[in-house]
Amino acid sequence: MRRRHEESMRARKPWVEAAQTPFRDDALMDGTPGCTAADFELPRLRRCPFDADKFIWGRRLGEGLDGCVWKVWSGDAGPFVLKVFWDDEPPEFAHYYAPQRECQVAALLQMMEAAVEQAAAASRPVVVNANPTTRDDALDNQAAFSDEARLEQQSSAQQEPGSGYRQITTMPRVKKCYGWLTLKSSVFTNLPWELKPPVIKVDKVERFIQPGKEYMAIVYEYVEEGENTVETLQEAMDFFWLAGFCRTLSPLLKNWKSSVLVDLCDVAPPRGYGWVERLYSRGPTSAPLLLKQAEFVDVGPPMPRPPRASQLARFRTPLPRKQVPPARSPSQSPTPPPLTSPSASPSPPPTKPTA
Repeated sequence: MRRRHEESMRARKPWVEAAQTPFRDDALMDGTPGCTAADFELPRLRRCPFDADKFIWGRRLGEGLDGCVWKVWSGDAGPFVLKVFWDDEPPEFAHYYAPQRECQVAALLQMMEAAVEQAAAASRPVVVNANPTTRDDALDNQAAFSDEARLEQQSSAQQEPGSGYRQITTMPRVKKCYGWLTLKSSVFTNLPWELKPPVIKVDKVERFIQPGKEYMAIVYEYVEEGENTVETLQEAMDFFWLAGFCRTLSPLLKNWKSSVLVDLCDVAPPRGYGWVERLYSRGPTSAPLLLKQAEFVDVGPPMPRPPRASQLARFRTPLPRKQVPPARSPSQSPTPPPLTSPSASPSPPPTKPTA
């Protein structure tokens, strides 16, 4: 029975079906996002107003299974983080569609941040289930940030919520998002060699930029390197759990800087592929356990592989072909040396020692 279910799942490809849900809004990111119940049910990230052709590329910050990250400036503004995703379409293997997940999480966090500010101004805090364990709990808690739910909320900030509920009056720091945009692969052709996206292999999956394609990217604020503290990390992890986000199977400390989550694919929204009730029911990630990853020796990521020979043509001009001298005729060929070695010289007679 289990084998039949697994075969049915592979044939149906639920990750491909989930990737069909819209996640981008063509409206430019300008002002506060909408916070209606419909907006939370179908979160879509707005378009970035920056001109990608005017980016000043600083340095490549890193790369992974989902994409490659650069430090950039937009004219005099910045620095920003530009994350370019490898996938221009849903993956063939069972995995979330990275551009979709990151857009959905970024859009939800923007709406939640706006909702908490509006609720504080109206003295009507967001009230959520204090111990969510199921997908329905996660969806209800997410809906609690909507305009409709806050209008129905009668308790003020001074009143204690009912048993089993909790007020959300503040949000942890989340990195500011400036929206999505697209880049043609030809953009990377003109970059200096040290800035070009490498060819990498992660979990047997090869990642690289292919010529002639268009890739999606998201622009974020640049978060400086800083210490991850237990208290601030735990506050952020508690919020993500209460807001309906599910942790991944293997959360990574390297995805946090200055106690700020810098890789939004490290959490899954309740309507997205990869949200797992079994993981969600365990509660928030433990900050002390996550920080223990720092105790292990960090040897750094593996060195990226250089591009394939077939890919080098788009990064550098071809070298001139080597001139091969014409073949000689037999009459022009030099006489080969003899195969026999020269005869050995006779050895001198031994000398008689003097008395």
